[in-house]
Amino acid sequence: MNQEQTNITTGKQIRHLRTQLGMTQEELAGELNVTRQALSNWERDVNEPDLNMSRNVNLN
Repeated sequence: MNQEQTNITTGKQIRHLRTQLGMTQEELAGELNVTRQALSNWERDVNEPDLNMSRNVNLN
C-alpha cells in the first residue's frame, strides 16, 4: 500500500463518492436523513458517521 492510499479518510471517501454521483451535500444528506452540517462534518473529518450510518453510506 502506498502513502497516498493510507491517507484516505472516511471523510475523503464520502466526499469522493458524493461528487462521483454528482450530488450536493444537501442532496446526499437528505437521502441519508441527516443534516447538511452533519455530512459536512464527516467530509471534513470533524467526526465520523456511526456504524449504522456507515453502512447506509456504503463506503466499501
